[in-house]
Amino acid sequence: MITLRQLALATPPAGKADTSETIYQRFEREPECLLIPVVDDQHRPTGLIERNTFLLRLAKQYGRALFAARSVQIIMDTDPLVVEADTAPGDFASLALDGHSGQLLKGFIVVENGRYLGVGAAVDLLRAAATERLETASQLGELTESLKASHLEAERNRHFAEAVIEHIPSLVAVRSSNSGRFLLMNRASESILGVNRETFIGHRIDEIAPSRLMDQLRNADRLISQDAGTGRHRDLAYVRPSDNDHRVLRISQTPVDMPDGESLILTVADDLTDARRAQDRIQHLAHFDLLTALPNRALFQERLEMSLRQVDLARQRGALMDVAVLAVDLDRFKSVNDTLGHNAGDAVLRLVAERMKDVLRSDELASRLGGDEFAVLLCGEDVAETAKTVANRLTSVMSTPLELGDHSVSIGASIGIALYPQDADNAEELLKRADIALYRSKSEGKGVWRRFDATMHAELADRRSLENDLRRAVSNGDFKAHFQPILDLSQGRIVGFEALMRWPHERRGMVPPNDFIPLAEELGLINPMGEWMIRAACDAASLWPQDTSVAVNISAMQFKSPGLVSCIFQALSKSGLAPNRLELEVTETVLIDDEPEVLKCLRQLREIGVSIALDDFGTGFASLSYLQRFPFDKIKIDQSFTRGLPDSRAATSIISAVTALSAKLGLITTAEGVETEAQLQAVSRLGCTQAQGYLIGKATPHPEMLLRSATAGRLAAS
Repeated sequence: MITLRQLALATPPAGKADTSETIYQRFEREPECLLIPVVDDQHRPTGLIERNTFLLRLAKQYGRALFAARSVQIIMDTDPLVVEADTAPGDFASLALDGHSGQLLKGFIVVENGRYLGVGAAVDLLRAAATERLETASQLGELTESLKASHLEAERNRHFAEAVIEHIPSLVAVRSSNSGRFLLMNRASESILGVNRETFIGHRIDEIAPSRLMDQLRNADRLISQDAGTGRHRDLAYVRPSDNDHRVLRISQTPVDMPDGESLILTVADDLTDARRAQDRIQHLAHFDLLTALPNRALFQERLEMSLRQVDLARQRGALMDVAVLAVDLDRFKSVNDTLGHNAGDAVLRLVAERMKDVLRSDELASRLGGDEFAVLLCGEDVAETAKTVANRLTSVMSTPLELGDHSVSIGASIGIALYPQDADNAEELLKRADIALYRSKSEGKGVWRRFDATMHAELADRRSLENDLRRAVSNGDFKAHFQPILDLSQGRIVGFEALMRWPHERRGMVPPNDFIPLAEELGLINPMGEWMIRAACDAASLWPQDTSVAVNISAMQFKSPGLVSCIFQALSKSGLAPNRLELEVTETVLIDDEPEVLKCLRQLREIGVSIALDDFGTGFASLSYLQRFPFDKIKIDQSFTRGLPDSRAATSIISAVTALSAKLGLITTAEGVETEAQLQAVSRLGCTQAQGYLIGKATPHPEMLLRSATAGRLAAS
């Protein structure tokens, strides 16, 4: 006698395993199980949930990794359909259909004396109820006599067939064993097979057109007939005629002997395609980078570990195999993000990924580790030479400019190479050695590759020491403010100074700004350093003559800090410096990321009375457009143009055009990098308002001495 106990997909009893581990093992054991029970942390059933819904709601894109070893407390069905294990399937089906047909389609929980056993599915209930009714009919003598004895029972049978068979999401088909003709097919069969069910009813498989469909059905019938009556199922590939979509169907067949001697074949099929595609998508998200479609860090690490094991086994057999890791970092990528925006940066990363795939062989794995960091994994014989060849190909292809709409972008790539087992004895150390070699290649001019060697450890240790020293300097306030003079060309006198940060180190001497400013940005220290510089500049300028201003550079990272305006206001208030004597110098880097917020901040500073200067003018992609959109008071012409004076016609033409435009806009123009008398005369003749450079004066901690000297007057007279 069939009971519902046999239909329950039981889970391990309470107390045997952690709840989340139980579910994880269940997924591993039955990967295509559509419905799973949900239990609380006391292992009591609380409802049912469809498999992929569970994955998406609880694990999101990272799949099993997030719910492994975690407690599950979630109720997906607040009113589950519960039945005792000793209930007859037919009785339960009739009862459920009277008022719970919708819940029945989702499945049901089977209990014994109120204790959870497992979960059953509607399709299994269908089979069990049909078999039970046939057995009952046989015991009474004849099914027809049973139906005649109770018209109500016949109505229940009809209601059962219509409600369950017709609305169940699985394909259900019944055909005669003798004639092979289809007698019944439910509505779900049409969407699953992509064919109207009228094509089947009353026909055999070999009478169904078109021939392609007939061939598929005949092949499926042959395969699943081998499992008929065993309770097994088969997963078969199927091309749906309605849209030529390739599907995967799980099919089972059960022979049913009727009391009147007729034999039937009950076929049940589920479409697993969407579930498997969702699983594939989750798997892809867990192992591949969404932006570039390259393997991500997790997959790279997995393949690296596998390659090391292969090399170890090969070397035990006497084969000379090695592994090489190439750490690849893009040069000048930050400037693309800063000047053209993050969308352009993303486009660059996609183009870089395509170029990497173009120059690598199928057995050479490229991966994006994050940001603009990439890696290449090589494994085989003579890998050292292969790594050099690959590195040369990559540096060459990356040096070719990238076309981004109207812009041509030149980036390049620096590469560090490390080998296993020569340079490291495990995956983690191998990656570190490759990074160390990468650091050497970037420090030697970029666009090159370097192989790891032991001397690089000292360089890395020195960098780590510099990082620690910089953190300590920020904490202790070890910086000094130096000031470089700015000459007014029409008056022939110094009218202001640019404040520059200097770091006197007890062992290293005066550390160049190019060494510690980028490091400060990388370590997230630029904001406190910038605030210190603002306060120091205001304090120093408050002691100068009232007509002398001070300029301070503001980085893009400082503009992202919500406290910038407040910091400047407090520095002015505390020092007593008039706001119109403070000038803030910004570059395109500040403007590109978030123009509305930056514009708001600039306007707030202008309302205070602070002047705004556009620094390094002419070196970016869209300097002229910023003059129209942002409230600048001054533009500083980059020293790369001044350097060509007085001989360069191009530099002369550009500076002349800039000064003419600035005059019409009412802007001051400062020529940077003036180092010779000829350059000074040239910028004055071309219409520049001010000049700055070594000829005017180097940065000094004592600007008051320059203010008292006659140097400015001599320069103007000359």
